[in-house]
Amino acid sequence: MPRIARRHSQSQFKHIIVQGINKEYIFKKNEYIERYKRIILEKLKNSNITILAYCIMNNHAHFLIHSEKSEYISKYMQRINTTYSQFYNRLNKRIGYVFRDRFYSQDILTQKQLFNCLKYIHNNPVKANICNSMKDYRYSSYNEFLGKKKIINNESIELLFGAIDEYEKIFNIIHEGNEFNDDFIDIKEKEISEFIIEIEKKYNKKINQLRREKDTLSNVIKEARRQTNVTLEELAKRLGMSKSTVGKYSKE
Repeated sequence: MPRIARRHSQSQFKHIIVQGINKEYIFKKNEYIERYKRIILEKLKNSNITILAYCIMNNHAHFLIHSEKSEYISKYMQRINTTYSQFYNRLNKRIGYVFRDRFYSQDILTQKQLFNCLKYIHNNPVKANICNSMKDYRYSSYNEFLGKKKIINNESIELLFGAIDEYEKIFNIIHEGNEFNDDFIDIKEKEISEFIIEIEKKYNKKINQLRREKDTLSNVIKEARRQTNVTLEELAKRLGMSKSTVGKYSKE
């Protein structure tokens, strides 16, 4: 496989996620997704970004994007989401925000992270039990890599794989093997109660019993903050600890 370029270490590759306000199904109809795809393509002109992968689900969308400057990505996402919001509100006779917050951005720092993210994005519909195979989902870039390209182009392929020749072989290795299976956390949509159930099951202990195991406690607190929207105050209450102590562990 191609060696990772130096630019990866400069965070020019990012995993971007947008989600509907209040987790609403803002892409609930095929015509909505098709419109969003058209907007994505239209706004690429003079955007200074390259889309390396995408997947549009019912209430959120994933992008893998390359750009030399973060502000280019911010401007592009603002343009496509503003245009889509106008379309969505007009069609549904509503006003107000369509997307939750701005967007979630995750830096991609290594080649393995890059390929993990590529696979993760394409596997979203399978993980959500929408389809049995990545190739069966119409609204991701998976089939663009293997067929007619629209949003994905030759520059996308060169940035991902280093060369266009025989890239499909590498693409298939990434998606069919077990080497690239690390999870990427979605937008912080996991509830703290759900997180606690998972932790208690994992360690076979009640959450407040983990106070005696400092290393484990530190990891749990950091993961809770990374995967959920829990506040330090609420987390401290559930752990039976002071807010300042929880805050200290979250920064270690």
